[in-house]
Amino acid sequence: MQTSSNNDISQATIYTDRSYQTLDFTMQKQQHGFTLIELVVVIIILGILAVVAAPKFINLKSDAVIANLNGLQGALKSANTLVYSKAVLAGQEKLEPGSVTLNASAVSTTVGYITPLGANVALVLDGSFEVMVNANDTITADWGIFNVSGGKSMYIVPKGFATFDSCNLLYNVDSSKTEPAFYSLTTSGC
Repeated sequence: MQTSSNNDISQATIYTDRSYQTLDFTMQKQQHGFTLIELVVVIIILGILAVVAAPKFINLKSDAVIANLNGLQGALKSANTLVYSKAVLAGQEKLEPGSVTLNASAVSTTVGYITPLGANVALVLDGSFEVMVNANDTITADWGIFNVSGGKSMYIVPKGFATFDSCNLLYNVDSSKTEPAFYSLTTSGC
């Protein structure tokens, strides 16, 4: 067997007994670290993952606003249940208008439900509310309330949005309906 070596490569020539063919084996020393190609491949894979995952994280604000609107709708429904219970106890569930006392404040009702006016909502819900004069007013409070003329409907919008931005909660009380209180979330513009 003949061998020769240098710093990077060891070579060995081996002769076989049967056919006397020469086989050449080249063996490299063990490498330490990563090659440039391996690092580039890892960077490319991380870039692809970032492109796929980024839209999920970019939309977090919209998801948070929608969650806040859902929470506000739930709070308004709960407050309405409490107000309606008080109206039934006071015998005012069929009156239009009516009134119940909640937290030492008079809340106006329509057939037992909270009359959709900004002042009423601010009385029954915790939060920072601002009554909007025009549907496209800019608000500084956490929530803007726009009273629709006629006193049967109102829009509640989160800070940074206007009534017609398709990001709101519509609350309506109509005594002619079998279920007078109506809630509708619009979240396509959040």
